[in-house]
Amino acid sequence: MEAEYMNMRWRLNSCRGRREDVSLLASGALPEAEQAPLREHLAHCVQCRQYYEEMVRLSGEFQQWASTESLVEAGAAFRARWMRSIEAADSTTRTSLLPDLISRWSEWLWPSPVAWGTLAAVWVCLLSLQWAMSAQRATGHELAGNSFGRTSISFAQRQRELASVLESLMAPPAHSTPEQPRPRSQRRVESVIT
Repeated sequence: MEAEYMNMRWRLNSCRGRREDVSLLASGALPEAEQAPLREHLAHCVQCRQYYEEMVRLSGEFQQWASTESLVEAGAAFRARWMRSIEAADSTTRTSLLPDLISRWSEWLWPSPVAWGTLAAVWVCLLSLQWAMSAQRATGHELAGNSFGRTSISFAQRQRELASVLESLMAPPAHSTPEQPRPRSQRRVESVIT
């Protein structure tokens, strides 16, 4: 059960913040008060333990190299450049709060199942609200469509009735005038044809 707890704790707390302490422990420069919690973490975290072993190996190689090689004195120009680069690196770390803040937020959010679960719950709530609102709107449209259909039918009927009334009022009265006789030439042609 302890391994499962540590695995979950690793997901909630990223180990990137411990890299510097692991490097200091490997080189022997970490204060005694900070060594005990870090050693406990190394006992449970495989990735940090591998990093620690690599740093111990590299530190040992550097110490061996330093003891076997002859001492070389650095010139004044090199020391000045070295100090300027240290000061420049120190000033950029002080002024760059935004990348540090983004890094901390990403460490907190990325491996956190609680944050992702909360985000999923919010999305489910939003989708259910959207679905409920669209169903309510559809019901309202059906009611409006039905009343509009009845209204348009009654309006069309009224329009036809009014048109027929207007036609009867506007049409000139049909006079029944007797037809005048046709000329004889036309009468003969009809009698011959029939």
